[in-house]
Amino acid sequence: TTEIYTLSLHDALPISMTLLLLMACSEYDYADIARNETFVQPELDGATDVLFVVDNSPSMEEEQERLQSSFEVFADVLSTSLADFRVGIVSTDVGEAGALRGQFDRDTPELTAAFAQAADVGVSGDREEQGLESAWLATQNTDFSREDARFNVVILSDEDDHSPASVSIYMQQFQRHAGASGFVLHAIVGDEPLGCVSQGSAADAGVRYIEAAESTGGYRDSICQGDYGEILERIGLQVAGLGDSFYLGELPQPETLEVRVDTVLIPGREQDGWTYEPDENSVRFHGRSVPRAGMTVQIRYQPLLGSPIDSGQ
Repeated sequence: TTEIYTLSLHDALPISMTLLLLMACSEYDYADIARNETFVQPELDGATDVLFVVDNSPSMEEEQERLQSSFEVFADVLSTSLADFRVGIVSTDVGEAGALRGQFDRDTPELTAAFAQAADVGVSGDREEQGLESAWLATQNTDFSREDARFNVVILSDEDDHSPASVSIYMQQFQRHAGASGFVLHAIVGDEPLGCVSQGSAADAGVRYIEAAESTGGYRDSICQGDYGEILERIGLQVAGLGDSFYLGELPQPETLEVRVDTVLIPGREQDGWTYEPDENSVRFHGRSVPRAGMTVQIRYQPLLGSPIDSGQ
């Protein structure tokens, strides 16, 4: 009896050759070789000044208390960094002509307590809040901002800005004032488009402040948050020249991520650890786990099956 066999191309070729042909037909990397990426946390080059503009209108009592109770996170970030920092506080009432309610630096005793006392700006201010104008008056009428320092403004208000000039004009003025050192505005205000309500208080949308923050690359968060610790930590890190997010070269299999700082394994968790942020394809550190200046971050992971090859690595 004669048996007839049919032999396909794949049957005829060695397995190794077959794999090569399959790989040649794909634009994707299917290898399960782990990827290692290394980053170094930068150090701030130069001085930095941070002006808090705190709304002192009659509806701001709860929000001022939240700022005071959350400031310790901000102070810890600055105090443990190498930054040459200065912090000041003004109100949104332009009748005060940008007068400082307080000014602090690294040598201020009990920095958190001193800030909390100065941040209690009261609730008897003008109801027509003019945060941008007040910040600008502070640059003109005080010696708070230094010529060689990066200038940062942090707005806390439950109303939109009613300053007389356009947002773009104020941003141009601040940029010219800061010069090569740079200017950034951060906003803790009411959410767009309709504002927000929380814990018995309410806020109108801070449209102009949000526009200012977006135009300068600043952070923004809702004033209706029960705690301002997270946003103040992020602002503090930026002020100190530090980053909390490190962007990966390829999409990872999240369960394979392994993160070390100066060879110390960091837990994957939201409190004093790290989380993977898929929208940014980044590893983001939280709390005390954020690397300080000069520290090395090592991230090891298996690339996601089918993720494009990054030719730059």
